[in-house]
Amino acid sequence: MLFSNLLPSLLPIWMASITLIIVLVTFKKWSFISGTLFGVLLVSICFNSLFSSQESNIPVKKQFKAEIVSLVSVNSDWISFDIRLLSEQSRFYDHYYRLIWQQPPELKVGQTWLLNARLKPITSPLNQGGFNQQKYLLSRHIVAKGTVKQGELVAYFAPFRQTIIDNLTPVLRSLDNSAVMQALLFGDKSLLSKQQWQQLRQTGTGHLVAISGLHLSVVFGLFLLLSRGMLFTCWPHSSRRNLLLSMLTATVFALGYGYLAGFAISTQRALVMLLALVVLTMVNQYASTWQRLIWALFAVLLIDPFASLSAGFWLSFSALAIILLTIDYTSLQQQTALSQESDSTDCIDSVDSNREQPSLYQRFVQEHQTRFRRLISQCKAFIVVFWAVQWRLALALGLVQAVLFGTFSFHSIWVNFLMVPWFSFVVIPLSIIALVLNLLLMIMPIPQNWSYILGETVMQLADLSLSPFQWLIGFSDAWPLALMRLPDNLILSVAFFILGLFLIKWSVHKTWRVVSSLLCIPFVMLTVQHWTLHHIDQFQHAVNEPIITDATLKPIHWQAHVIDVAQGMSVLLQQGNRGVLYDTGAAYGESFSYAERAIVPMLQAKGVTQLDYVIVSHNDNDHAGGLNVITKHYPEVIVIAEQAVIDKSINVSSELANEAPAHLLCENNQIKWLNLTIEMHINTLESNDNNRSCVAYIIDTQRRLFLAGDIEKETEYEFLKREVLAPVDVLLAPHHGSRTSSTLDFIDAVSPKHVIFTAGYANQYGFPKEDIQNRYKLKGAKTLVSGDSGQISIDFEPSNYAIREYRSDIAPFWYNSLFRFGEKVKAE
Repeated sequence: MLFSNLLPSLLPIWMASITLIIVLVTFKKWSFISGTLFGVLLVSICFNSLFSSQESNIPVKKQFKAEIVSLVSVNSDWISFDIRLLSEQSRFYDHYYRLIWQQPPELKVGQTWLLNARLKPITSPLNQGGFNQQKYLLSRHIVAKGTVKQGELVAYFAPFRQTIIDNLTPVLRSLDNSAVMQALLFGDKSLLSKQQWQQLRQTGTGHLVAISGLHLSVVFGLFLLLSRGMLFTCWPHSSRRNLLLSMLTATVFALGYGYLAGFAISTQRALVMLLALVVLTMVNQYASTWQRLIWALFAVLLIDPFASLSAGFWLSFSALAIILLTIDYTSLQQQTALSQESDSTDCIDSVDSNREQPSLYQRFVQEHQTRFRRLISQCKAFIVVFWAVQWRLALALGLVQAVLFGTFSFHSIWVNFLMVPWFSFVVIPLSIIALVLNLLLMIMPIPQNWSYILGETVMQLADLSLSPFQWLIGFSDAWPLALMRLPDNLILSVAFFILGLFLIKWSVHKTWRVVSSLLCIPFVMLTVQHWTLHHIDQFQHAVNEPIITDATLKPIHWQAHVIDVAQGMSVLLQQGNRGVLYDTGAAYGESFSYAERAIVPMLQAKGVTQLDYVIVSHNDNDHAGGLNVITKHYPEVIVIAEQAVIDKSINVSSELANEAPAHLLCENNQIKWLNLTIEMHINTLESNDNNRSCVAYIIDTQRRLFLAGDIEKETEYEFLKREVLAPVDVLLAPHHGSRTSSTLDFIDAVSPKHVIFTAGYANQYGFPKEDIQNRYKLKGAKTLVSGDSGQISIDFEPSNYAIREYRSDIAPFWYNSLFRFGEKVKAE
């Protein structure tokens, strides 16, 4: 079941019976095959339960009754929230929608609404290095996104958890570290600012504010000690009664804490392990920590097969596995050392046995010296184990984080070495005690203002314990190498390198060590390549001219990546670690930009460290919206555009207190970029933004790529008269495939073999138009749509070129497929 999320596709529901028979037949002899098939079957059942009727790829209007289960984010005039459907037929798994409501009434968790909304599929832009929103939504069983048009409040039954949160919110808001405290107590991280999230990532301390096994273990241990001490003091007994009662008490508090945290995946895993420990202790049975971990893994996936799509799932279980491996390894080393020490002690004792017996005072001194040495050795052993766990956790989870998010924190080792004990022994106990006292004040018959003052006073002590943590991570913005973004090839090579070293260390036979050493080769080759490119760049800067100046040289290899930026456009041209960007996608509001969300992560994932040019076709938001983000991340980039775009970019840069980027005008310009020639043209006779698009031909000795911006038929005819157009191999269709472009004469002139339409999936304009696609197909061209394919990468070789799509070639997993919503409708 664990690896079923990596399968390219799932089983159709009609195969469920056959698969179940195979699972039962192979259960005893081939348990691994049986377990894998059972996992695939369970994930398939979950998927078909959620998406059995989702057949339309266009937005639909729908009325439904739903309960608000969480408030995701709040802005000045809109709110994002998740709802659970109540009006649907009962299914094996609940359906959830993520909705946006502009200028909403007061919304609270637990309210039941009758809503009219415009709903669309969860399918989202997909690119290497970018955030996979549809995978994230799937992990939460969210099957549609939408916008609320109208709503009527039906009922409000506040959950007990929400009542507690509402009552404690005034107290928490008065604290200096209210956002972190709310995350620690209730698992609500929505109040953490963007800067705080960045600081947590830079220091690798995000796990400290996300309720997980660490927090539940501290809560369980705290109340186990308190209850056991009270029972043995007030009600002593020689049997196991007090131990069992204290364990039950601690379990109740741990379950209550998990309930307040919303039973997240990491919380579920820790609770299952704690319950397994309690049950096995009560029945006086032994089970190793590895067995409890496996049972916890099985229980979490059995309850929710989509849990494995969550990053928290992998981080949580990976962390515990690393801790167990480290403890087992260090314990074995310490036992070996102790056995050797005891052997030497026995030898000394045998020698000293012939000496005179010590006096009573000497025996007293020796006994206390022995106890003191034992205490010192125990402290040393704890520090050794703790340090071993911390650096292994930092490296291994850093690698997992790099695979999941493409980032790595160099400072996480020493920061966690300081902060994990601080949270374990100070912050978490004080926070939980403050929470319990505030809950007691809520039910005690005392005036509300007194309750508020006392509760705030107690909570301020816990808040004060967070000050050293906030002070430390606040400096992380100035730390060198605070958060490294790593390219995909480096992440994979490092992963193979670490695996190779691990196998070399633990392999018994020399043959396996030699074979394992082969896994280290990609990292060595990548290091040599990086060193070579670095020295070539240094020489190039020293002589102040490019190494390759002749455009007639045959290119070895270059790529064009059509980045999926929904209803917008962005194309990356790449040679090695150098890049040229054509258009920057759209930006919305003050905080969202496809340049920040998709383009910059894509550049980093592909290992582009030097962006030489950014060509902006025209001033529309879906093409130029992310220009300021690009110039911020790559301040040395040269902007190529028409004068209006240049003026705007200079003004934006001045407002952001940045230096104005270097720029060139597009008008009939030609640049030589390494092995490629880039020819640019613009129709200066037109005043319309679309028709004034700066188009670009990318030319090597064998192939041509044409980026046509948003030109319409007027500019197409103008370019035909000027004989600008020429046959190409790949065309990015003008104006996203609208009927205002792609005339028959234009298509005849460019004669593309492949046509790519940059259009968002199920976009409101209906781009690309079906008749426009058919025009190209009738001329023998193959068509692709970025919204359907995700990122489209074109690898140009000297003799040929190959096109790869994200959904079908780069990451062809089932959760990256196109998801639909609503009942099937007839095509018009």
